[in-house]
Amino acid sequence: MIITADKPDGGVEMDARSILLVHTPDEDGLCQGCYEFTCTFARFPCSQARWARAVQDGDPS
Repeated sequence: MIITADKPDGGVEMDARSILLVHTPDEDGLCQGCYEFTCTFARFPCSQARWARAVQDGDPS
């Protein structure tokens, strides 16, 4: 999967949406985004997906 991010200043909300597009669970419950981008195994939701969900819920801390 290729994601093109050519928006120079999309903001935190756009970053969160982009992260959630690639950090999705596979059939075993592992994060596909972590495996694809960093070749690591992480349970979904990984730390990046949790952050992105928090941003979407209005808590970006």
